Amino acid sequence: MFAPRMEMRPLMSIVLLALCLLLVAELHTRYPDRSWNASPQPERQLSAARLPRAMDVRGPESPEDEAPDAEDEAPEAEDEAPDAGQSKENGTRSPTNASTPKPKRVVVQAPLPDRCALPKAEQVGRTNPIVIKGNFFYDSVTGKRFFSKGVAYNPRNIKFETQMKGNCTPGEPELHQLEYGEDPTQASMKSLWMEALNSIANMGANTIRLYNIDPNISHADFMEEAAKLGLYVVVPLTRHDWGYLPAGMPSPSCYTAVIEGYGNVGTNVLTSAKLIVKEFSKYDNTLMFTVANEMTVADSKGWAAFPCVKALTRDIHRYQADCRRSMRRVPLLYTAADTGSSTVVEYLTCELENEDDAVDAYGLNVYSYCDEQYLDSKGKDNFRYSPYWTIHKQFKHFSKPIIFSEFGCNLGTFMTSCPFVGGRTWPDVKTFFKDHQLGEILSGAIAFEFSMESNEYGLALTPGFTSDAANKDSTYLLDSYFALKKQFEAHNVSERWDGAEIASCSWLPSKAHKMSYKHRPSKCPSSKEVKQMFKEKGIKTKPNWAKLPPTPSGTSWGELASCAEYEVSAELVDEASCHKNTSISRISSSNSSSNGSNGSNSNSSSSSSS
Repeated sequence: MFAPRMEMRPLMSIVLLALCLLLVAELHTRYPDRSWNASPQPERQLSAARLPRAMDVRGPESPEDEAPDAEDEAPEAEDEAPDAGQSKENGTRSPTNASTPKPKRVVVQAPLPDRCALPKAEQVGRTNPIVIKGNFFYDSVTGKRFFSKGVAYNPRNIKFETQMKGNCTPGEPELHQLEYGEDPTQASMKSLWMEALNSIANMGANTIRLYNIDPNISHADFMEEAAKLGLYVVVPLTRHDWGYLPAGMPSPSCYTAVIEGYGNVGTNVLTSAKLIVKEFSKYDNTLMFTVANEMTVADSKGWAAFPCVKALTRDIHRYQADCRRSMRRVPLLYTAADTGSSTVVEYLTCELENEDDAVDAYGLNVYSYCDEQYLDSKGKDNFRYSPYWTIHKQFKHFSKPIIFSEFGCNLGTFMTSCPFVGGRTWPDVKTFFKDHQLGEILSGAIAFEFSMESNEYGLALTPGFTSDAANKDSTYLLDSYFALKKQFEAHNVSERWDGAEIASCSWLPSKAHKMSYKHRPSKCPSSKEVKQMFKEKGIKTKPNWAKLPPTPSGTSWGELASCAEYEVSAELVDEASCHKNTSISRISSSNSSSNGSNGSNSNSSSSSSS
């Protein structure tokens, strides 16, 4: 009796399926912009994740009124992404010319708060060369202590991207977007960097850090304009595309390998670095050369490439020694991610073969100070509860200058999004100058970074970053810029350690004023310490820090066949002579040396073995 009902089931299923298909077709006809798939949409998931951050945007007048707009408009930013790069001539999608009417609201540019135009920064006339005495920097003419208040400068000239958070729409930059390896100080970018130099000088800064330099072009205009404004420059020696140290190769390969289509890595990086040294050493406002930056961040094998950093340091120091009568000995700097590894610090600043392979200063890229205050058990702001207390303990006996080569957390209470109202207030700057905090330890701090990039650390919007008229043809300075300006202008280094005797090889800051801590030369890590560190980092390569790669050949021809012919003061020549392994007669033999040894090791390294 149940057979007829069983036979009808397939027919009923077919009818129901047909009805469902007709219903879906009708829905697509009525609502063409909607998705009727059963599975969740990636765009919706991403936009939903952005809502809490977007709602935190503080608008120009009423945060409460702006919050609903941010929530409604965040999904639209994702939908608009494919058309964001179109020009108006090609039909940029807008509320008035969209090809298909959409029921959802289109993101509009939140107005940028009004700003008064910055005055033209005061010109100082000249910048005196900076030298190192103990763990401090000094003006080589006045003998006064120098503290580097800086800003990182590496603009790519981008526009607002829809994957960024906030209520902004892309502008139309007049200048072309730079690839990562391009030099931002090139002549074609002069209008951009002239405006930036004026802004940086106006905030009480005295230093700019660069990341990409092309040795084949002149940098005279940039360096001379910076000098007029009292700005010193930290110049990189390694490059992104040609003349780089490959962190993915363990030593000695990172200084000896031959790469097909590229050549010998050591020859190329040393040639490029020497060309940069030869040009920039003539500028009195060249503060330091960066031999390498964050070798371990992109590749864990970078821990095994540190001997190549020391080898490049050695070979540049030798080049400086060979030419010291006509080329200033600009200090060499290594900049590291703040991983807390004292082993790396000791290794790069110790004398393994001799003094030549030790960097002159050490930089930390620090982003850990992410709160306005660090409270103790009594509810008071206490430096010992801050992340900088660990740095204080690690470096209080350090015998060379330590700088924050990058700093400025943009998380937590400092988080913001376009149009970037509020943001970082830089409460940590005061600790750089206070006794018993970092006042006797730190010799500089460089805020990251001037221009707004996709990582959203910028102090300013480059022209055309947004569609707002205030940002169309000029750089727009953000709240974070003015907050840092306030801090830089409020705090200055103590004068107690002024009065350096520049030509004296024995003068130390403690001769000007008593210091709270004794400063000890770095000691090269033992083989046991290096082995333990490799094990902790999970590095498969056999520990290789005990021996440095040889000096590459073929780097003393063409323009590098002779020394630069600049005028160097007698005091600076004498100061350069303080370095134990300098020589003015190695010009023909420096490239023939294979092991870099030029005498016995100093006491700081003779008893150590890595």
